Amino acid sequence: MSNHFIFIFYSILIIFSTIGYGCFFSAKINKNFQTLNIGYQGIFGFFFIIFISVISSFIYKHDYIHNSILHLIGLFFFWRYFKVTSIDYRSIKTLLFIFVLLLSGLYIFKSHDDFSYYHLSYALSLTENKFIFGVGNLGHGFRTFSSLFFFHSTLFLPIIDFYLFNLGPFLILLFVNVCLILEINKKIKKHDLDYKYFFSLLVLTFINIVFYRIGEHGTDRSAQILLFLVFLLFIEILFIQKKIVEKKKFIELILLLIIFSASLKALFVIYLSLIPYLIYKLGYKKILNYNIKFYLILSISLSSIFIINYFNTGCFLYPAVKTCSEKVVWHIPKNEVRVMNTHYEWWAKAGGGPNYKSELKKEEYINNFNWLSNWFDRHFVGKVTDTLLGIFTICLIIFFSFYFIRNNKIKYQKIYDLKIVYLFIFLFFIEWFLKHPSIRYGGFIIFGLMFFVTHSNYMAKYFYQKSKIFFVHSLILIIIFSTYNLRNIKRINKEIDIYNYNIKNSPYFFVYNNEAKIIHQKDDFKIFAPSENSCWAIKTPCTNYINLTSDKKGGFNIIYRND
Repeated sequence: MSNHFIFIFYSILIIFSTIGYGCFFSAKINKNFQTLNIGYQGIFGFFFIIFISVISSFIYKHDYIHNSILHLIGLFFFWRYFKVTSIDYRSIKTLLFIFVLLLSGLYIFKSHDDFSYYHLSYALSLTENKFIFGVGNLGHGFRTFSSLFFFHSTLFLPIIDFYLFNLGPFLILLFVNVCLILEINKKIKKHDLDYKYFFSLLVLTFINIVFYRIGEHGTDRSAQILLFLVFLLFIEILFIQKKIVEKKKFIELILLLIIFSASLKALFVIYLSLIPYLIYKLGYKKILNYNIKFYLILSISLSSIFIINYFNTGCFLYPAVKTCSEKVVWHIPKNEVRVMNTHYEWWAKAGGGPNYKSELKKEEYINNFNWLSNWFDRHFVGKVTDTLLGIFTICLIIFFSFYFIRNNKIKYQKIYDLKIVYLFIFLFFIEWFLKHPSIRYGGFIIFGLMFFVTHSNYMAKYFYQKSKIFFVHSLILIIIFSTYNLRNIKRINKEIDIYNYNIKNSPYFFVYNNEAKIIHQKDDFKIFAPSENSCWAIKTPCTNYINLTSDKKGGFNIIYRND
């Protein structure tokens, strides 16, 4: 039982440390955010810890000392600054209650395949070494930057060691749940079932029922959860919010959330295209302000996506060949980048998988829609259709839950003209469909929006019986969190049966007991390889590649090919 106590204690400690950094961010960086609820403060804190982590990685490794100090400061910030935000004790109780409701999702034994390959090793490398140039030479997984690894490296703490390295996606799910529920509760108290209420309820249902399995989140699902908030705010700015001060705040919030999402998965940087339209629509003189600290942090955070990519691979946006340079010693050869770029697109278009491979050459397969038929059979039918069925079912549940308490009288206000919203969704869909039509690479957000935007607009045009709203709303929440927990309990029982998950003794994820061997050493710097299997949690930097060497310049170790 002691392991369970440690696990939950550290999880709660990190939650409040993260919120503490969010409160500091709102108090000292952008005071416009002080009125936002505790869920948003958690998101700001997550973002700000990543910002600190990236910068500090160039100075010092993220060991016990670094991380203990970091989170003690976060707890101090929570104690010092939470009262200057809109956080009160009731919202803290709500946060802890939702944490308990979601806790079953945090009990993970089997992680996704990429976790053992590079997620765990990448974060561990930041705890054992300060920043290393050229880690892209260690393997394909180390070539694409994700800020999630930098956040997880700050969770390397005494006693629990690295067993919180799957907490990041859980925190994003938790904080977004809190954001939505607190906003929804305001609407319920006012009996104001408007567009924002129904859209929030649909998103809340979707992220908990479809994204219930935290161990499979990787970096892409968490980013898409944040993008749902982006569109909620985008529609509110255009159609709901009248105050220019609030519109300014929401534009800044959208900008932060998109940069946050893009730092988790770089392909979501395309959603920044929403910002120029908002500025054009509302007028830059009214919208833009000159909060230097805020925009400097956002600029550095956005730049870090490209800079870390460059320091890892020699490409500012791997695997886009045009962004690559072969002038730095740690570069990945352009021919190899081009091959990998083709491979990633081939994989996203269902060109191959564990049990099949297209007979066409990869270059031929991805062009001229040669991939379409195979993609339809192997990806659309199954993964996309299952997602669409889930979305459609969620819409039906919300529709019939409120159908029997609605008045036939339609509200006086017109339904919102959402043509511009549909246009952006269509453009994002075209980009997704042509380049990376895998449901995990942006499909969830696109297909979700296609239904939720229209359905919310339709539901919001009716009046509902005030005396029955609370009952129906409560029933839906019970269904959402019961389904989330039942699915996770089923998953845990499966892990107990198949993988011998001894959950009574330990809540921690599985780590393969691997041995490390040194394949390169220069002075005090070593590169390791696993004796078998993936790197898992052996000494870092770890690789399955052999032909590597290193150098040291300016106090930084550099890994490059020994060609």
